[in-house]
Amino acid sequence: MALTPSQVEHYRRILIARRSELAEETARAESAAVDQDDLGHFDTGDRATADVAKEDLLQEAGRDSEQLGQIEAALVHIGQGTYGICDDCGEEIPVSRLDAVPWALLCVKDQEISDRKRRVAGTLSGGAPSRVVR
Repeated sequence: MALTPSQVEHYRRILIARRSELAEETARAESAAVDQDDLGHFDTGDRATADVAKEDLLQEAGRDSEQLGQIEAALVHIGQGTYGICDDCGEEIPVSRLDAVPWALLCVKDQEISDRKRRVAGTLSGGAPSRVVR
Protein backbone atom coordinates (compact mmCIF):
# COMPACT_ATOMS: atom_id res chain seq x y z
CA MET A 1 0.00 0.00 0.00
CA ALA A 2 1.43 3.39 -1.03
CA LEU A 3 2.19 6.02 1.56
CA THR A 4 -0.54 8.53 2.25
CA PRO A 5 0.17 12.25 1.90
CA SER A 6 0.08 12.61 5.70
CA GLN A 7 2.63 9.80 6.08
CA VAL A 8 4.91 11.43 3.52
CA GLU A 9 4.59 14.75 5.36
CA HIS A 10 5.41 12.99 8.64
CA TYR A 11 8.64 11.59 7.15
CA ARG A 12 9.47 14.92 5.50
CA ARG A 13 9.36 16.62 8.91
CA ILE A 14 11.54 13.91 10.45
CA LEU A 15 14.06 14.19 7.61
CA ILE A 16 14.25 17.98 7.87
CA ALA A 17 14.73 17.82 11.65
CA ARG A 18 17.45 15.18 11.33
CA ARG A 19 19.15 17.20 8.58
CA SER A 20 19.30 20.21 10.91
CA GLU A 21 20.70 18.10 13.77
CA LEU A 22 23.39 16.59 11.54
CA ALA A 23 24.37 19.94 10.07
CA GLU A 24 24.87 21.33 13.59
CA GLU A 25 26.79 18.22 14.74
CA THR A 26 29.01 18.31 11.66
CA ALA A 27 29.80 21.99 12.17
CA ARG A 28 30.66 21.37 15.85
CA ALA A 29 32.84 18.35 15.01
CA GLU A 30 34.73 20.22 12.29
CA SER A 31 35.22 23.19 14.62
CA ALA A 32 36.49 20.92 17.38
CA ALA A 33 38.88 19.24 14.94
CA VAL A 34 40.29 22.63 13.94
CA ASP A 35 40.68 23.53 17.64
CA GLN A 36 42.66 20.29 18.09
CA ASP A 37 45.24 21.59 15.60
CA ASP A 38 46.40 24.27 18.06
CA LEU A 39 48.30 21.94 20.41
CA GLY A 40 51.84 23.19 20.07
CA HIS A 41 52.25 23.73 23.82
CA PHE A 42 51.23 20.18 24.82
CA ASP A 43 53.62 17.29 25.34
CA THR A 44 53.85 14.34 22.94
CA GLY A 45 51.39 12.17 24.89
CA ASP A 46 48.78 14.90 25.00
CA ARG A 47 49.22 15.55 21.29
CA ALA A 48 48.85 11.85 20.50
CA THR A 49 45.64 11.67 22.52
CA ALA A 50 44.37 14.81 20.80
CA ASP A 51 45.25 13.36 17.38
CA VAL A 52 43.17 10.24 18.11
CA ALA A 53 40.29 12.42 19.29
CA LYS A 54 40.57 14.54 16.15
CA GLU A 55 40.49 11.44 13.94
CA ASP A 56 37.38 10.22 15.76
CA LEU A 57 35.71 13.59 15.22
CA LEU A 58 36.56 13.59 11.53
CA GLN A 59 35.25 10.04 11.07
CA GLU A 60 32.02 10.99 12.81
CA ALA A 61 31.75 14.07 10.60
CA GLY A 62 32.23 11.84 7.55
CA ARG A 63 29.44 9.50 8.65
CA ASP A 64 27.20 12.49 9.36
CA SER A 65 28.02 13.91 5.95
CA GLU A 66 27.09 10.60 4.30
CA GLN A 67 23.79 10.54 6.16
CA LEU A 68 23.13 14.16 5.17
CA GLY A 69 23.48 13.13 1.54
CA GLN A 70 21.02 10.28 2.06
CA ILE A 71 18.57 12.65 3.72
CA GLU A 72 18.86 15.12 0.85
CA ALA A 73 18.21 12.29 -1.63
CA ALA A 74 15.14 11.19 0.35
CA LEU A 75 13.81 14.76 0.32
CA VAL A 76 14.30 14.86 -3.46
CA HIS A 77 12.29 11.63 -3.70
CA ILE A 78 9.52 13.25 -1.66
CA GLY A 79 9.49 16.17 -4.08
CA GLN A 80 9.32 13.77 -7.02
CA GLY A 81 6.57 11.67 -5.46
CA THR A 82 8.77 8.56 -5.33
CA TYR A 83 9.53 8.46 -1.60
CA GLY A 84 9.08 5.00 -0.15
CA ILE A 85 9.90 3.21 -3.41
CA CYS A 86 13.12 1.18 -3.62
CA ASP A 87 15.61 2.75 -6.03
CA ASP A 88 16.78 -0.69 -7.20
CA CYS A 89 13.75 -2.96 -7.50
CA GLY A 90 10.89 -0.43 -7.57
CA GLU A 91 9.00 -2.18 -4.77
CA GLU A 92 7.53 -0.28 -1.84
CA ILE A 93 9.79 0.11 1.18
CA PRO A 94 7.90 -1.14 4.25
CA VAL A 95 6.71 1.53 6.67
CA SER A 96 8.52 -0.32 9.46
CA ARG A 97 11.81 0.29 7.62
CA LEU A 98 10.99 3.94 6.98
CA ASP A 99 10.12 4.33 10.67
CA ALA A 100 13.57 3.00 11.58
CA VAL A 101 15.51 4.65 8.72
CA PRO A 102 13.46 7.50 7.20
CA TRP A 103 16.24 8.25 4.68
CA ALA A 104 16.17 4.69 3.31
CA LEU A 105 16.09 4.61 -0.47
CA LEU A 106 16.40 0.84 -0.75
CA CYS A 107 14.33 -2.04 0.56
CA VAL A 108 16.04 -4.30 3.11
CA LYS A 109 17.05 -6.92 0.52
CA ASP A 110 18.63 -4.38 -1.83
CA GLN A 111 20.26 -2.50 1.07
CA GLU A 112 21.90 -5.73 2.22
CA ILE A 113 23.18 -6.37 -1.32
CA SER A 114 24.49 -2.80 -1.54
CA ASP A 115 26.18 -3.05 1.87
CA ARG A 116 27.80 -6.36 0.90
CA LYS A 117 29.17 -4.84 -2.32
CA ARG A 118 30.44 -1.77 -0.47
CA ARG A 119 32.06 -3.93 2.22
CA VAL A 120 33.90 -5.94 -0.45
CA ALA A 121 34.96 -2.72 -2.17
CA GLY A 122 36.03 -1.24 1.17
CA THR A 123 33.71 1.76 0.89
CA LEU A 124 31.23 0.93 3.66
CA SER A 125 31.78 3.38 6.52
CA GLY A 126 32.51 1.95 9.93
CA GLY A 127 30.65 2.51 13.14
CA ALA A 128 27.62 0.78 14.50
CA PRO A 129 25.80 -1.51 12.09
CA SER A 130 22.65 -0.06 10.63
CA ARG A 131 19.42 -1.22 12.19
CA VAL A 132 17.56 -3.42 9.74
CA VAL A 133 13.82 -3.76 10.06
CA ARG A 134 11.98 -6.33 7.99
